[in-house]
Amino acid sequence: MNKERNAGPLITAQTGWEEAFLIGTEQELLEFADKIVQAVKSAKKAQFFGEETKTAQFHQVTGQYSEVLFDWLVVTKNREQTIELSHKVQN
Repeated sequence: MNKERNAGPLITAQTGWEEAFLIGTEQELLEFADKIVQAVKSAKKAQFFGEETKTAQFHQVTGQYSEVLFDWLVVTKNREQTIELSHKVQN
C-alpha cells in the first residue's frame, strides 16, 4: 500500500465531545493551512442553510484515514451567523 495515497493531515475526535486532534507532518499541516487560505480567498457568494454566505469546495484536504472529511468551507458575515449556522447544520 502506498503511504502517500491521499496524503494529508488527519483529524481525530475519538477521545470526547470537546476534544479533537489535528495530526500531520510539518509539510502536511502547512499545506492544509494554505488550502484554507486559498479556499477563503476563492469563496463565492452562496446560500447556505438559507443564509447569505460565501462558500468554496473544500474536498480532499485531509488524509484518507481522517475521521473528518470536509465538503465545503463557509465564510460567514460575523460570529453570530457562525453560531446560527452551526446550530442549523447540527440539527
